[in-house]
Amino acid sequence: MLPSRGMRTVQDRYAFVGVALPLSVLVAAGALFFGGGSSGSALPWLTLAVVVTLVVLVVREGVPAGLWKVAPIVLLGVWSALSITWSVDPARTWTYANRSLLYAAVALLGMYLAGQERRVAYALAGLLGAVCVWALAGKVFAGLVPDYARVARLREPVGYWNGLALAADIALPLALWVARSRRLLGMALAFGWLVALALTYSRGGVAIALVVLVLYAALGGGWWFTISTLLPAAIPAGVVVALAFVLPGVTSDGQTSHTRARDGALFGLVLVVGLIATIALARLRLASPGARIRGAAAIGGVVLAVAAAGVVVTHAGGWWSSFTSTQVTEVGNGGSRFGDTSSNHRYAWWTQAFDAWQEHPVVGTGAGTFAVTNLRYRTSYLDQAVEPHNLPVQFLSETGIVGAALVLLTALFFHVGIGARRDGVKLALGLALPAFALHALVDIDWDFVALCVPIHLIAGMLAASPTRRRVGGGAALAVGGVALLLSLSAFSVWLGDRYAGRASEALGTPAHAISLARTARSFDPLSIDPILTQAVAAWSGGQNDLARSYYLAAVDVQPHSAEAWYRLGWFDLHVRHCPRAALPELDRFTALDPQNRNNVEYDAALALVNSGTPGC
Repeated sequence: MLPSRGMRTVQDRYAFVGVALPLSVLVAAGALFFGGGSSGSALPWLTLAVVVTLVVLVVREGVPAGLWKVAPIVLLGVWSALSITWSVDPARTWTYANRSLLYAAVALLGMYLAGQERRVAYALAGLLGAVCVWALAGKVFAGLVPDYARVARLREPVGYWNGLALAADIALPLALWVARSRRLLGMALAFGWLVALALTYSRGGVAIALVVLVLYAALGGGWWFTISTLLPAAIPAGVVVALAFVLPGVTSDGQTSHTRARDGALFGLVLVVGLIATIALARLRLASPGARIRGAAAIGGVVLAVAAAGVVVTHAGGWWSSFTSTQVTEVGNGGSRFGDTSSNHRYAWWTQAFDAWQEHPVVGTGAGTFAVTNLRYRTSYLDQAVEPHNLPVQFLSETGIVGAALVLLTALFFHVGIGARRDGVKLALGLALPAFALHALVDIDWDFVALCVPIHLIAGMLAASPTRRRVGGGAALAVGGVALLLSLSAFSVWLGDRYAGRASEALGTPAHAISLARTARSFDPLSIDPILTQAVAAWSGGQNDLARSYYLAAVDVQPHSAEAWYRLGWFDLHVRHCPRAALPELDRFTALDPQNRNNVEYDAALALVNSGTPGC
C-alpha cells in the first residue's frame, strides 16, 4: 500500500531532521576549534556552510514556525550592513555586518533543531568536553600552544581567555544535566571545566559561573542535587588548581620551554589524579539532608548573605573608585587579578562610546567602528581598544538608537520563558543565553564565532517549535539568492584580506606588490590596507607622484582614518619636503588621534612653516 501524502510529509520531515543535527554540530565544531579567534578568517567558510544547509532545509522541510522571534537579529544584521554608507570605517563595518548576518543565519539554522533538545545537549556537551581537553592539553604539552611562553592565561582553542571562561559558563549547567543520567561523565565534565575556568583568570567568567549555577539550582535543577554533584568535582579541581599555581611553567608568564615542558608533565599527572578522585567521589551517593540540616543550612546562608552585604556596603566606595579609575596601569595577568576591582579600562571605553553616540544618536558611527572612537577620545596613548567591552553600549555607539533597540529586542525574544523552562535539558541549554548576555556586558564576545555560533544555535532552537510550513518555488529561489549574496559578501572581504597580505609580503618587487594590491582592492574596495601597500611599493620603486596619489586615494576612501592621514602627512614632510602641504594633513591626524606619540611630526611641520622654510 502506498503512503498518503500526509504520511509522506511526516516521513520526509523526520527522515531529514536527522541531517539538520549533524550539520549543525559540524558548524558548531568548526566554530569552536577553527573560529580563528577575533580575526574573522573562518567567517566565509562558516557562512557558506550555514547558508547552504539552510537552503537545503528550506527546500526539503519548509520554514519553521516562530520566525518573528529571529526578526530582530536579522534586522540588526541588515542595519549593520546599511551603516556602511555612513561609517567612519566602512571596511570594518562590512566585516562586522557579515558577522552579524552569519549569527542571524545560525539562529535560523537552530530553529530546525527544535524538538531535538536532548540530542543537541549531548552533542554540545561532547563538543565542550573536547574543547576542555584541548585547552588543558595546551598546558600539559608545551609545544601545543607556544604562545603560553609569553602569556600563561588559558585561552585556546577559542583564542581568548575570557571567551574560554564563557565556554565554561555554558558547559557547567550542561555537565549537571548530563550527571543526572550519566553521573560519571557529567562530573568529569564539571571537573575539567572548573580547572579550565580557574586557569583563565577571568573574573567575569567566575562570577557568571556562580550566577548560572545558582539559577540552575533555583529554576529546576534542585539545590541538593547541584551541590552534591558539584562538590565531588570541585574539591579535586580546587586541589589541582592550587598545585598548578605553584608550577611556574603552567601559570606564570615568560617561562622557558624547558620549564613549561617539565611543569606541564607534572600538571598532566595531577590532572589525571584529580579526575580519578572525582570519579571515586562520584560513586559516593550523599543522602538528602533532613529538615533540621536544611534549616541550619538556610540560616547559614542568610548569615553569609548578611555578611557579604556588609562587606559590599563597607567597601563599595573603594571598589567603585577602583572600577571607574582612568589610570593607565593594566591589571596583571596573574592570579592576583581575582582580588583587583579595576575595570581594566572598561569604564573609560564605555564613556568614550557614549561620547561618540551623543554626536550620532540615531544611526551611530557605523558597526564595528569603536577603534576610531577610541583613538579620538582616549586620554593616553596606552589606552587602545577595538571594542568598548560592552555589547549594548557598543551597538548604541556604532549603530545608534536603532541598532541598540534591535539588540535589546533580540535579547528579549531569545530570553522569554527561560525561567519557566522546568524541563531539565531546556533549562541547562537555556542558561547559556543569560550567561552570554551577562558576559557581553563586560567583554567582546560578538567578535568570536567560537562563542556566538553555539549560542545562536541554542537561541534559535529554543525559540522555535518543530512544526514547518512549506514554501513555494519562488520563496525557495529567493532564499537561495540571499544565501548566495551572503556568501559572496563574506568571501569578498576574505579574498581582499588575503591578497592584501600577499601584496604586503611582495614589497620587495614593487610592480608585483602593486598588482596584488590592485586585486585586493577589487575584492574589498573599502579597505585602505592595499592602497597603503601600493603607496609604499610605488615609493620604493622611485615613483613618488604615484605614491602620493595612492595616499590621497586612501584618505578619500577612509577620511576618518588617522593612519591614512599620518602616512600622507609623513610622506609630504619627509619625502617631498613640503611642510606646507604636510601641515594640514598632520593636523587632521592629530585631531583624529590626539594622544598618538607621532604627533611630534605635526610640531615639526609647524616649526618649518613658521621658520619660513620654502615649501614645494
